[in-house]
Amino acid sequence: MTVRPSTPDESLPELVHVCRQMLTDEGDALRTALADFSASPRPGCPQELDGKAWSEDATSRGDQRRQLLGLTQHQVRLICFNAYDHLLTLARALGSDGAMSLYAHSSLSRVVCEAAVRFAWILDPDAGSEERIMRGAAALLVSADERLRGVMSIPAARFHPQLRQTMIDNCNSERDSTRELISSSGIRLVKSGDGKKVTRLELNAPKVRVPVKLDVTDMMTKLLLDSPSWYNISSSVTHSLFWGLRDAVVSAGDEPLALAPNLMDVGAAAECAISASGLIVSRCAAYYGYDPNPHVERSKERRATIDDHLRRIAMTRHRPTA
Repeated sequence: MTVRPSTPDESLPELVHVCRQMLTDEGDALRTALADFSASPRPGCPQELDGKAWSEDATSRGDQRRQLLGLTQHQVRLICFNAYDHLLTLARALGSDGAMSLYAHSSLSRVVCEAAVRFAWILDPDAGSEERIMRGAAALLVSADERLRGVMSIPAARFHPQLRQTMIDNCNSERDSTRELISSSGIRLVKSGDGKKVTRLELNAPKVRVPVKLDVTDMMTKLLLDSPSWYNISSSVTHSLFWGLRDAVVSAGDEPLALAPNLMDVGAAAECAISASGLIVSRCAAYYGYDPNPHVERSKERRATIDDHLRRIAMTRHRPTA
């Protein structure tokens, strides 16, 4: 559902236009920065160290680890593309065609934030090459398990039995080959007490332990310090909870239902998505050996621009009456 001004002479609130522009600028900066970093890695950077980690290991284990590294890097690229796609879609949802979203800005921002913390977790500059491929391996395991779970939940009557079984076999094959790749890399898959699922990955030298299941809410709090509770707040829209949806109701209880976007939520969604983009740029800069601070500061400036408008709205709403 989108909202348009009621007459041709009206326009969307100034905050909406500002948010769209700041998001668009952030998207442009994200794309440019990542292209520049990846084109010219600095000597001694983590990206170069990853590439050299097993370059001279001619054993089967070395080959498997190089494969895991390639899959890890491929995953982070796709995660980044997902964040960028949702960032630009959020900008378009805020008035690019004269209309704006009623609720969707919250969900779009949430996707950008979750993609950013997953990206940041894998490209943690404090993680060595072994731990990085283990984190990438954990993400591969979750992906394979979720794909299999999705296919298994399809009602048998919906598909021809042979087609359904082929889909299940393909998913099982992907999961098994993923586990085999990890094991042959010298990484131990530790299962739960009942032996039904892998809970963590372990390596003896260097000694590293990586959980398979991530606490995204906790990661959001630690990695997006400017937006510590946004993941929880935006879940009210994602899960259609009453306390979040009712913020868009502008009619009194005895009047016909009238809805309008909550401008404070719009600003928060844009700010959080910009912070998430800044986190991606920061981790990517460090991975390729660049100083992330200039890029992070510009993201903060865009967020501050939105903040100024939010403060004005808040002051107007809560201005004391004579």
